[in-house]
This record gives sequence, C-alpha cells and structure tokens, in this order.
Amino acid sequence: MSERFKLISGNESLVIEPSDGRQTITQARDVFSYIDSNFKRWGCDAPGQSTEETSVSVYEMAQDGMFSELFGDFGVQAGHLSLTQPQIKQFVKQYTYWLKTGGNGTFFLFKSANEFFVAAVFLFSDGRIGVRARRFSLDRVFRSKKHHRMVVPQFTPI
Repeated sequence: MSERFKLISGNESLVIEPSDGRQTITQARDVFSYIDSNFKRWGCDAPGQSTEETSVSVYEMAQDGMFSELFGDFGVQAGHLSLTQPQIKQFVKQYTYWLKTGGNGTFFLFKSANEFFVAAVFLFSDGRIGVRARRFSLDRVFRSKKHHRMVVPQFTPI
C-alpha cells in the first residue's frame, strides 16, 4: 500500500447491500440537496449494472495527489476500485458519519459509458449533502491538508 493515504475505517464492517443498478445520482434527491449538472452534461448519469453485497473501506489522504495518482496507488486496476451510483447513494445514506465534514470532499470512483469519473460528496455543517462529478483525468492536485477521503470496495491486491 502507498503512503499517499491511510485506512481510517479499520476493521469496521461497512457493507453496501445488493442493487439492481438502475438508480442514478441525479435521481437521488432524497439524499443529495445539491447535484452537479455535470452528471447530465457529461452523460455520466446512466444506469449501471446490478451488484452483489459489497464491503467497502474508507481512506484519508496523507499526501497530495491527482485522482489518477490517488486511486492508482492502491495497486489494483481502477475497475476494482469503482462503485456504482446506487452503491454511492446507499453508502452516503447509510454511513453519513464516514463522510468528510467541513466542505471537503469524500471521493468515490465510478464508471459510466466506459469512462471513469469521481463523485465528490460534500457534507456541510448544516447537514446538507452535495455531490459533484469530476473527470478521473482532471489535472488538479488535491491537498492532503484538507484530509479528503476515498471510499473503495475492499479488495485483494493483484
């Protein structure tokens, strides 16, 4: 594992229930009070595939990096780190206490139409939750001093 991030969920069992994959983030107004228009603009709001029960882990950034570096340092292919949009919604609804507070994002990698994106979820001090869509290829360095978090499926490194 990389020194770019640290596991903060430890041995806590964080399980996302099976999903039919049909619901998208843009339909999740019951969870998100703000939904970035990029989900529709970029066409990354398409329904996904059904999923089985999935255990996830929460990591916090310990070093600066771009999405490609952050998710690339796990030592597995990006497809093993991505969640579906219904899984992201379910995690946010069920495990809100694991979201980074103070307006700094918690990042979820997802795939839509053969392209990877990142859903950046923000939990504000008043309890509202917002989500922005970011391209995985975004040329921006995220600073570790903001303690961004990443939620990924548990995996066995290849």
